[in-house]
Amino acid sequence: MVHANAQNPTYQQKLFYTCKIWGFVKYFHSGVSTCSVEWDGLLISRLPSLKAALTNDDFNNELITLLNAAGPMSIASGTVPDNSPPELKRNLDFSWFNNTIIRNDVKVILDTIKNNFRPHPSCWVKNNDYTNSYTGWLVFPHDSLMVNIDTYDSFPDEYTRLLMAFKYWNILHYFNPYNYVLDTPGDSMLYNKILLVANAADYKAFYFAIKTMAKDLNDAHAEGLTWSTHIALRNSYAPPIVLTYTQQKYIVAKSAFSNVKRGDEIISINGLSAKNMEDSLRPYISAGDSSVFHRFMCNYILIGQPSTTISIDYADSMGNNHTLSTTRSDYVYGSFFSYYPNDSLALVKWKKFGCDVGYVNMGQLQQGDVDAMYSSLSSCSAIIFDIRNYPNETAWAIANKMYPYSKMFCKIMEPDVTYPGLFSWYDDYCGLYASHPYSGKVIILMNEQTQSQAEFSCMILENMEHSIKIGSQTAGADGNITSFRLSKDVKTGFTTLGIFYPNGDSTQRIGIRPDILVCPTPMGIRHRRDEVLEKALQIADCTTSVQILNYSDPTLKVHPNPTNGLFSIETNSTEKQTIDLFDINGRHVFSKIINGNTQIDVTNFNNGVYTLNIRSVSGITNQKLIIIH
Repeated sequence: MVHANAQNPTYQQKLFYTCKIWGFVKYFHSGVSTCSVEWDGLLISRLPSLKAALTNDDFNNELITLLNAAGPMSIASGTVPDNSPPELKRNLDFSWFNNTIIRNDVKVILDTIKNNFRPHPSCWVKNNDYTNSYTGWLVFPHDSLMVNIDTYDSFPDEYTRLLMAFKYWNILHYFNPYNYVLDTPGDSMLYNKILLVANAADYKAFYFAIKTMAKDLNDAHAEGLTWSTHIALRNSYAPPIVLTYTQQKYIVAKSAFSNVKRGDEIISINGLSAKNMEDSLRPYISAGDSSVFHRFMCNYILIGQPSTTISIDYADSMGNNHTLSTTRSDYVYGSFFSYYPNDSLALVKWKKFGCDVGYVNMGQLQQGDVDAMYSSLSSCSAIIFDIRNYPNETAWAIANKMYPYSKMFCKIMEPDVTYPGLFSWYDDYCGLYASHPYSGKVIILMNEQTQSQAEFSCMILENMEHSIKIGSQTAGADGNITSFRLSKDVKTGFTTLGIFYPNGDSTQRIGIRPDILVCPTPMGIRHRRDEVLEKALQIADCTTSVQILNYSDPTLKVHPNPTNGLFSIETNSTEKQTIDLFDINGRHVFSKIINGNTQIDVTNFNNGVYTLNIRSVSGITNQKLIIIH
């Protein structure tokens, strides 16, 4: 809670309480909530006087003037039953009425409005009937557009900017189901950011003030929905390089440059280290967990305005540093920048491996394909569902084919548009008592690209018996969204439905965690291996279908193989070579530098299949090594 000196409230404090009072009256006052009062215009007309108020009494007198302009509150009869559990009323905290900055006569008016409010349709917010356009779960008829201008061409004055921020913050305050999990509470967001909006000297400063507010939502949906036509599009060019983040490094996953190869590590961009760039961009990136933050960073560290120069320092597989000087020549939403962990399966809808294991690419499978897919794969001993992508709403139809009976798989928290700040629960089920339910293993592949509907699909599929999740943490932005426009050129939004497991555990900011953690390795990326899929095939007893890439050098011999852990490397090369050993999960477990024939002792290692990499300036040798005691 923000406290104030009763005699000398600061401008920041005055804006904080004005925003909260104005928004409360907007949604709860009998006249204002039905748009019988021109509430936006009244705010703009009163803000100069509120700003000029010197003492606490002056400020409260101005609040009384604003409240009186709303007109009398209709007096209601009876009481509203209060049967909702506490988790559905988290956004209904009115304890701030009692702060010392609010004078008693102002508090009396606020209490009168609150005590006489009765749930009713509001002109300000409605559920979307999807008859006109898709804006998500909620529609804000008078708040999108908040101002009907292009703010780049017609930069709004201070009071219009504050109106936009007040509207934005109150939408989040009353309708965001995830306010309770924010790193920065909503009140702190308002208090800390409102002067950035008031004092913005130009368009860029205003837009980035809005970005810092969106950042405090810790919501990957909000990051994707918050953009400016004049900044986002201009800064959407990059050199033809695609990055991924693994083992705490930014690794090249795709490159059009012959000297920058898959698996190379990015050291710095224009002299700034990756850590420096993370620190500089973190205040503006809305991300619920580390995995999705780094997913955004893989794009942001390379982009900029078209044809601008960029200097990239990177390290190759031998650890040698290089510099690439080039230009940002390519639009990042072009075809080159599409990247999938498995090149050969990127466009596949489904297939059957030779060992009677099925594979489904959820990003390619269409609703009309589900019957044929299940007919083809239903007899398989295991089906691998790859959700490292964005599905096409097929999980429900798949569940109808596979579930033996209808099952509850999640609880959904929905905002009540007749009672701002209140939510309701409903349970979500899937499955239609399939005539031929699936009895084999269900294996789900997931990573930081698994977001929103992909996470929801994962929740449906993991509810199958014998399911197992392989990969890494998902994005943690689960639930239908709402988007709206601050102006013609600035858009934003947030996750509007709260998604929870049946036991009440949240997915927001946590994501869905794998049962078996497998992350790509730089070496695997270099050799176009899909280590997550390889692990899935191993779990499905289908190791014969794993493509063991062999880059072996005929001048090099590893024996014995299989081995008990004691083996020799024989080579006629005089170059210095680096030996790396990786276990089946892609973890680096051993390293040694050699200069010729060498004996290696890893007899303390467990039985299993390992990948042996031998690096030199001439290239890389990659072999499978089997340890059996």
